[in-house]
Amino acid sequence: MNLDTWLAAAGMGWREAVVGIIALLGLYILFVLLRLKRLARRRQEAAAPAPKAPSLGEVGDDGDDEAGDEHPDPVYSRPEKPAFAWNEPPAKDFAEEQYYKAVQLELGQLREEVAVLRHEFATLREEMRGQVGQIKASQNMSPLYSDAMQMAMLGHDAETIAERCGIARAEADLVVALARNQGD
Repeated sequence: MNLDTWLAAAGMGWREAVVGIIALLGLYILFVLLRLKRLARRRQEAAAPAPKAPSLGEVGDDGDDEAGDEHPDPVYSRPEKPAFAWNEPPAKDFAEEQYYKAVQLELGQLREEVAVLRHEFATLREEMRGQVGQIKASQNMSPLYSDAMQMAMLGHDAETIAERCGIARAEADLVVALARNQGD
């Protein structure tokens, strides 16, 4: 039996069902609020200090004591709570202190990691600047000498470079010397 047939059998439509559900939810919320108010009142009554019982010094003669009664009946009162209950868990301050210590420890570790990453980044930046400088230097040469420079970097001798690039042997010697200096 699906919901449509059940609603039709009850003589209700969707709107009436939704309004009924909203009314039930409103009643439930009202019930919960009343219970919360009652609990708050009980807590306030429990937190209110109990009337203090008179001490022995405050208890005086009413005149109806028997003559010769040297020991009046003791008056008992509730014991006062100690300043710190040893069986209770530590205060929230302890938990907050532990939390802050953990956060500070983690923050210190993160700072160390950031310092290491900055150092590595600076090292990589310097390496990249050196490589970019070499690339720019090789691009500033004429195309004829750039081929010769590439061959010199690969380790070819001056005679082979002079033949393949069509430059003089002295120029090829200079290119090989330049490649050796840049390689060091």
